[in-house]
Amino acid sequence: MDNILWAALPFIGLVGGFFSGFLGLGGGVVMFPLLTLVGAVPVKLATGTNLIHILIAAAISTLAHYRAGRVDTKSGLYLGIAGVGGGVMGSFLSVPLSPRSLQFIYLCVVGVAAVMVFIPLPIDSEIYRKGRFNKPAGVAVGLGVGSLAGLLGAGGGFITVPLMTYCLKIPLRVAIGTSLLIILITSLGTIWAKLGVGHIDLSITLLALIGSIPGALIGSFFSRKTSVRILRLALLSLLIAIFFMVAYELFFS
Repeated sequence: MDNILWAALPFIGLVGGFFSGFLGLGGGVVMFPLLTLVGAVPVKLATGTNLIHILIAAAISTLAHYRAGRVDTKSGLYLGIAGVGGGVMGSFLSVPLSPRSLQFIYLCVVGVAAVMVFIPLPIDSEIYRKGRFNKPAGVAVGLGVGSLAGLLGAGGGFITVPLMTYCLKIPLRVAIGTSLLIILITSLGTIWAKLGVGHIDLSITLLALIGSIPGALIGSFFSRKTSVRILRLALLSLLIAIFFMVAYELFFS
């Protein structure tokens, strides 16, 4: 705790909040490496802070995307509720794991997400109808995302968006908005488990939230103004950057 760079925490929250609104990530995929690498926050406390940030940023961003008609409420509720069980399980599974083990799991998931974004499936947004998706696949996606939320303190948006486009054939813009609703529900169901295992520090969390709220509003605004091609490129670029950041810390620091 003595080595934490307290002054950097609001800026880290601002960056995480922006990417939450812009790409539907919840911001966790950005927050986790920034908290540990820049803020020097211990890994397990970073997972708890991450989850609180995700909850607030996702709530603000979901509302903004819903107003723009880019949230599939039925599929979001279905996947989100399925994710709550996975979130509780993941929280308790994280307790015996070492920080390096958590970082390695995180690295693998980011790598898989980057590959899925790099090779997108053609989806016709004109024929897509909200609420029509493969229910068993939806449950599997929800459970997986929930487990990641509990295990890593990451809302799972960085893997949810690719999975929704690949497995559920949901167009990217709708997937971005809907993933935020899923993240919101999953985080609400998981946060109590994180509190129970002592992975949330109030001071760290409040400082990060100072930046998260305006960041989420700014990101949502720019997401609505950006083309699908640019959104996909931005998501891929971000995932590649995060992959190398975490890999450097894991293998060379």
